[in-house]
Amino acid sequence: MTAALPEVAHTRESALQFFQYYTSKKDTEHKQKIVIDLSAGSGYIAHLFEDAGYQVQLYDLFPQQNKFSNSLCKFIDLQKSFPIEDRTADLVLCSETIEHLPNQHHLFVEVSRILKSGGIFILTTPNSSSLRSRFSQFMMESEHYATPAPNELNAFVSWDGKSEGYFSKLFISGVLRLRTLAALNHLKLKIIHPSKYSSTSVWMLWVYPILFFLNRKAYRKQAQSDPKNKDTYQSIFKINTSMDVLLSKHLIMEFSKREVSGT
Repeated sequence: MTAALPEVAHTRESALQFFQYYTSKKDTEHKQKIVIDLSAGSGYIAHLFEDAGYQVQLYDLFPQQNKFSNSLCKFIDLQKSFPIEDRTADLVLCSETIEHLPNQHHLFVEVSRILKSGGIFILTTPNSSSLRSRFSQFMMESEHYATPAPNELNAFVSWDGKSEGYFSKLFISGVLRLRTLAALNHLKLKIIHPSKYSSTSVWMLWVYPILFFLNRKAYRKQAQSDPKNKDTYQSIFKINTSMDVLLSKHLIMEFSKREVSGT
């Protein structure tokens, strides 16, 4: 049974539940594995990995937020080169952050650089590919139909009255875009972990036959015109018709770094 979750600012409950479960799995190699949390925030997720026996390094744009982890949290700007050596990490975490970054490709470039071959990257972000979010985008260009899209009044959030800050969720990306940015940087999508389903998305399943038909049609056309890359098109088709993608409120994506010749 998982422990009760504390109040953790700027972090979705589904992401916390996932990391609580992930760190509860028994692994005799924990002490040899280096985990780098790129957006540690309050340090709660890093604290879970520390308690599980991992070697954890914490980074954040505002390192003073850390209150759960005993490790020193260091400064990082995810839009600049990371102050981390090549091929350092066995596991890299980035939770509730990529949706705030204008240059998301840069994040994947740097994550791939600091990961060891075969290393794991876990990314969590609001699921803009769910049926609910697709409907919200269609109606309001917003993550949720009950919440207006970010605008110039709230697009940039300053921290504690300082000039430094970060963008609000102006840059939420769908699952296929994130998969593509990862693939361009030798990161292969291993699994999309399910999270709590949205009741609105479940209600909207009546559109699923249409969605499935259109995606299958596109897949067949691509596979016929470019058969050598059929596996890629099939992977995209499976993602676009996955119930865990279409119904989950949150995206929890796990990537692995492919072996690259010359590294």
